[in-house]
Amino acid sequence: MVRKLSSLNQKAGLAAWNFIRRAEKGQALSEYGVIIGVVVGVIVVAVVITFRNEIVAAFRDATNALRSAR
Repeated sequence: MVRKLSSLNQKAGLAAWNFIRRAEKGQALSEYGVIIGVVVGVIVVAVVITFRNEIVAAFRDATNALRSAR
């Protein structure tokens, strides 16, 4: 009976360890996602700031085209 309990204890310990390892992998994946999100956000802001005048001009042209189509 002691051997069965010991074996069961080992199996439970291994199952818990595998669960913890999977949780850590998920945490690493989410951390990479956050890092990628921040980098993409910075790039988008930089592009909008850099091409601000061109973006405004494109919207102005589109607005004028729609107004003249009435």
